[in-house]
Amino acid sequence: MTEPWPTDIKLKKSENTLTIAFDDGVVKTFSARQLRQNSPSAEVQGHGGVKPEISINPNVRMTGLEAVGNYAVRIVFDDGHSTGLYSWAWLYSL
Repeated sequence: MTEPWPTDIKLKKSENTLTIAFDDGVVKTFSARQLRQNSPSAEVQGHGGVKPEISINPNVRMTGLEAVGNYAVRIVFDDGHSTGLYSWAWLYSL
C-alpha cells in the first residue's frame, strides 16, 4: 500500500483551518487547536510513552506552513510552537 499523497493544501488564516486533499479523494480539514493538541513533536507526545499535560490556548492560530522534504509539513503557531513535523501519513490518520 502506498502512502497518502497530498494533491492540494490550503491554510485558511481567516478560518484558522488547514485543508488537505489527498490523492485517493479524501479531504481533511483541521482546526489550529486540533493540530496543536495533536502535534507529533516530542514536547507534546512526551518521551518514554508518557504524554504530558499541556495547556493549549483555545484561540491558538496557525501563522505559516513550511515544507519538510517530500514527506511532511511544519506548522507554525502563534504561541511559538513549530517543532512538530506533520507527515502526510500522520495527517491522513487524524
